Amino acid sequence: MKTQLNGCIVADEDAWIYRFFGYTVSSPGDIRRAVEENPPGETLTVEINSPGGNMFAGFEMYSVLRGAACDTEAEVQSLAASAASTAMLGCKRVRASPVAQVMVHNPAVTADGNQYDHRKTAEDLEKFAQSVLNAYELKCRGKRTRAELESMMDAETWLPVQEAVEAGLVDEIIGGGSLLPAQVVNCVGGGLRALCGTGGLPSAAELRAKKAELDAQAAQSGGAPVEEPDQRGERERLAVSLSMKKYY
Repeated sequence: MKTQLNGCIVADEDAWIYRFFGYTVSSPGDIRRAVEENPPGETLTVEINSPGGNMFAGFEMYSVLRGAACDTEAEVQSLAASAASTAMLGCKRVRASPVAQVMVHNPAVTADGNQYDHRKTAEDLEKFAQSVLNAYELKCRGKRTRAELESMMDAETWLPVQEAVEAGLVDEIIGGGSLLPAQVVNCVGGGLRALCGTGGLPSAAELRAKKAELDAQAAQSGGAPVEEPDQRGERERLAVSLSMKKYY
C-alpha cells in the first residue's frame, strides 16, 4: 500500500483548516490511518515530497512509523526537508530518487518576551535539536558521528541523494546504480529555503479567522456555515478543499 506525505507537516487539529482553503498538508493522523489500513503482509510505502513544518507533528509521524507492525519504507521523490527528514527515518528503509534532496537544520521558532524568555527559548531549542539528532544518529549507524550531524544541522545542509546515502540517512537510490560523490550544498540566507516553500503557509489562526468571515457572510445571506471536512475520509477532504478554492 502507498500513502503520501506531501506538503507542509501540520498538527492534526490544524490540518482541516488548511485543506478547507485548498492547501496540501500532511498530519500525523494521515500516517496513523495509513498504518491502520495497510493490508496484512503488505509493505507500507510513504511517498515523501515535503518541506517539513511542525516539529512535534514530525516527531509523532516518526514514532508512529517506527512502531508500526507492518514493513515500512520511505520513498523520497523530490524533497524531505526539516521535519520531513525526521519523519522519513521512522520507516525501516529509506529510498530516494536520483533527483531527491534531503535537508537538515536546527529547529526554529518565532519568540517574544524579555531577555529571560529568550534565554529559555534558546535552551529549549537546544533540547529540541537533541531529539532530532537522536533520530539521525540512530539511522546513520556510525556513518556520521553525532558531532558531525550536529555540524550539518548548524550549517543547514542540503544533501543530494548520493551524499544522503554516504551519510546513512538514505539506504538506496531508486532505480539502482551509483552516482559520483557530490559536494554538500549549504543554504545561505533565505534564498534556497524559499525553493522548498518553507514558511509559505499562513498560520492556522489566520485561516480560522478567514473561515469565520466566510461563515458570517453566509449567515448574512441566509446560508449555513460550511462544515469542517471529515477527518476520516481523504476523498471527502479533497473534494471540500477543491470546491472552496474559489473563496480564497
